[in-house]
Amino acid sequence: MTVLDLVGLSFGALKERKLRSGLTVLMVVIGVALMTSINGLGGGMNNYISEQLGTLGANVLIVTPSANTFGPGAQSGLQTKLTPQTVRTIERIHGAKYVIPSFTGGGTLKSGSETKTVSILGMDQSKTLYIAPKVSFESGSFVSSGDSGGIVLGYSIAHPSNLAKPFASIGQAVFVEFSKVENQGGVEKLVTKRKAFQVRGILNELGSQSIDDVAFITLAAANTFFEKGSVYDTIYVITSSPDMNDKVETSITKVYGKNIGVISPKAMASTIQEIMGTFLGFLSAIATVSMFVGAVGIITTLYTSVMERTREIGLLKAIGYTRETVLLMFLAESFTIGLLGGLLGLAFGIAGAYVLIQLLPFGEGAMRVTPSFLPTDLGQVFLLACALSVAAGIYPAWRASTLSPITALKKE
Repeated sequence: MTVLDLVGLSFGALKERKLRSGLTVLMVVIGVALMTSINGLGGGMNNYISEQLGTLGANVLIVTPSANTFGPGAQSGLQTKLTPQTVRTIERIHGAKYVIPSFTGGGTLKSGSETKTVSILGMDQSKTLYIAPKVSFESGSFVSSGDSGGIVLGYSIAHPSNLAKPFASIGQAVFVEFSKVENQGGVEKLVTKRKAFQVRGILNELGSQSIDDVAFITLAAANTFFEKGSVYDTIYVITSSPDMNDKVETSITKVYGKNIGVISPKAMASTIQEIMGTFLGFLSAIATVSMFVGAVGIITTLYTSVMERTREIGLLKAIGYTRETVLLMFLAESFTIGLLGGLLGLAFGIAGAYVLIQLLPFGEGAMRVTPSFLPTDLGQVFLLACALSVAAGIYPAWRASTLSPITALKKE
């Protein structure tokens, strides 16, 4: 009997029991689809994180006021204020080539009748390329340190996806507003501050939220407008080479201990990917369990098939079918279930990942994550589905192959 004969017989047997076979295939499809979707989402998130942090230079360290923003350290106030003295201290560390302080704030940007909520970064813009070497201009240029009225817009701000025309253009006046609570005569009151800026430059799209969705002003303008009191939010440390990152980080930690945060983009990406990996691993475990449930369904389906086809098996043996041939017939049925379930599961899994990416918070808007599928991952999931299906069919196939022809033919 040829392989084609076995495949034909297996398809014929499955067609005779359409409902039961269909439900069994569906079990495999669900498991494969889940694993495929999870792999696609995981690959897409890893690519997104790498792209976002890849815009920063390899020799950049990010210094923050606290090493533990959300933990016990932050709750007890264990943090270091980043001041001009902090900058001078870090500048004296061997391997620290440039030390670039910055202020951050949020506000509403108004251009004509349009408004947009934006993040605003105040820094010495002449050093921007040390932090993000891939930054380039669509038009205009950086704002000089002495220009307190200039602003540079990221691509997504200047060209929002919900507008048919640009939000602002070079030379245009825009207004920045932000609100804060002030104590006036013992009464807390919400006060709105407003300042006019002129657009000096518009950046090219970089594919990173930290650049595309940010408006840049000078360090002095941000300090005054947001009333920071010369207490920086972040300090970027440009080391002499990526190999010096660990040494500079260690030196900063020796000075400030655990009261300051120092992290490199590479370490940040590794931490985020580790967290994402744990979460996706948990989901993958659930998907794997569903595939094993599918395997149990295959065992049940084929074992029931053996019981129903006892006389047929006896007749096949009586006309000369060997034990090995009967064994292969039932294994071919289990393989066919795995083959159909695997192929359909891959198709539904890929489609499902694109559906899920639109439903999840990071599927649209600022976080444009695209599912990513590696051929090797898809192949592994498909092979796992086929292997589990064949393994699940071994016992029913063995049971069928060991039936005595005489006993089988006598069965009512």
